[in-house]
Parts: sequence; C-alpha cells; structure tokens
Amino acid sequence: MTKRWFAVLALLSMLVPLAAQRRGGAGASGSEPFGRGLDPRMPDGRSRTLIILKKDVERSSEDMAKVVELATELREEIEKNQFHTVDLRSVRKAEEIIKLVRRVKSRLSKAQ
Repeated sequence: MTKRWFAVLALLSMLVPLAAQRRGGAGASGSEPFGRGLDPRMPDGRSRTLIILKKDVERSSEDMAKVVELATELREEIEKNQFHTVDLRSVRKAEEIIKLVRRVKSRLSKAQ
C-alpha cells in the first residue's frame, strides 16, 4: 500500500505544476505578470513608461557629463598636488562623483 501512495504522490507532484502552467498559458487572459500587461497612458495617448524612461536617459546623460567634468577637475588637482595629501575640496568632488554614478546606476537598473 505504501508503494502505491508514493507512486500517486510522485505523479501528483509532476501533474500539479503542469496544470498550473496550462491554466496560465500564453493564450489565456490574465497571463501577463502583474504590472507588465498594463501600460498607463497619458491623456494625450503617449505611454507614460516611455516618457519616464526618456527623461531618465536625459538625466543620466546630464549626470554623466557632470561626472566627466568633475573627474577631469579632480585629476588636474591631484596632478598639481606635490604632496601625498589631498585637499578637502578634492575629497568632496570624489564624493559627488560617487553620488552621481550611483544615481545613474539606479536609473539604469530600474530601466531593466
């Protein structure tokens, strides 16, 4: 009797995921994961998601331009410095660079 129950349990453990997959198959309504099938629209009909992504790209581009500017200034300050210490302004520029890069990274990871 126990061998039969193990066989039934094994068969059920294989069939239950298949039944769940078939119910939520590609052609069924509501098969899209939560939030994926819904694309909120602006009143003029444009996709809200695309507008947000375009603005994020513009902001990321501006931030990366600022990063390049700060990095070149920081490099010049470090090259001018003859001692093995750095100015407090240089440390603040480095922190600003890190903050901008993290902001861009978070936008890029949000877009994926």
